[in-house]
Amino acid sequence: MDLNLRHKHIECVIRMLNLNQPLNPNEECYKILICDEFCYKIIAPLIHEKDLRKQGFTLHLPINNDRKAVASVAVYFVQPTESNIHRIISDVSRSLYDTFHLNFSSSIPRPLLQHLAAGFLKADCIERSAKVHDQYLEFVTLEDNMFSLAQESIYLQLNDPSAGDREIEEIIKKVANGLFCVLATLGVVPVIRCPRGGPAEMVASLLDQKLRDHLLSKNNLFTEGGRGFMSSFQRPLLCIFDRNFELSVGIEHDFRYRPLVHDVLGLKLNTLILPGEKKETFVDISDSFWSANSSLEFPEVAVEIETQLSKYKKDVEEINRRTGGGSGSPMFDGTDLIGNTKHLMNAVNSLPEMTERKKVTDKHTNIATALLGEIKERSLDVL
Repeated sequence: MDLNLRHKHIECVIRMLNLNQPLNPNEECYKILICDEFCYKIIAPLIHEKDLRKQGFTLHLPINNDRKAVASVAVYFVQPTESNIHRIISDVSRSLYDTFHLNFSSSIPRPLLQHLAAGFLKADCIERSAKVHDQYLEFVTLEDNMFSLAQESIYLQLNDPSAGDREIEEIIKKVANGLFCVLATLGVVPVIRCPRGGPAEMVASLLDQKLRDHLLSKNNLFTEGGRGFMSSFQRPLLCIFDRNFELSVGIEHDFRYRPLVHDVLGLKLNTLILPGEKKETFVDISDSFWSANSSLEFPEVAVEIETQLSKYKKDVEEINRRTGGGSGSPMFDGTDLIGNTKHLMNAVNSLPEMTERKKVTDKHTNIATALLGEIKERSLDVL
């Protein structure tokens, strides 16, 4: 059972970006991506700008910005909200793009779908609408097996004494909907367990009902695309707890690398901006150093950075020695053309890997330096 959420999420997003069709490398189609703020958060940790260009996207624009008409295919990825529907209808009525591919982060309610259809009819632009899809991608994946529903202030809202029943129900509905999207992306129907009473049980009950209702359909998200959970005897366990179950974890300040970068340097969506810089620094599992060392204590990370830097310098010296880059090199013999050529070719082939290693080491040296400065200034090591 493959439960790598990041891989599954990327597959779903790329399929959506490819107009909900299997990837065809021989087919070129230039497109524009239109997102709202929430859906940009979904894409940002998964698909970098260079990856968007590989998928044929020449522009990616916020839905709420004023945009000019472009003779191109437009791929919308937005939440199914009334304001977004109004904006899409406005874009269609002004014929901003040749074709509109509409993708919603979760299931669009029937009243909004009817409003959308009425807007297309009124604008007499039905032919411009290629497809409308419910993507069930309303969550943010940060690592292989770590995700966030990206719903800020949920804890405060649930524990607000002045919150009414209707407000609580809406919050529970949003959380259950987000978890349903995670399960739909993985293609699994879990065994759900939770403590009795409180928000956790309310979320679990609503999620259970959504799954049961969905499975009544013959063609559902858990049987399409070869996912076939019904033919599997394995089901994951989903445990849902209230935050109050272990409140101390949420307010603890860990001295490990990843939590420190998050708490002190403002890591968000796998990006941060170092003090005194304007350019974003990106860290995720594609970063070999981050993947291997983000769970270590900060002093251990500092030692590892020094180790990596020393190893890089030794490797550079070895390459120079083998290719005659250093004075008096015993490995470079002017009479041995084949041997010299081999050393040069090996050096050239190792350049991309060496460059990447230096880039990663420099990046984490800068992050560690910024962290150390903040730790000293705020006496975080004394807390």
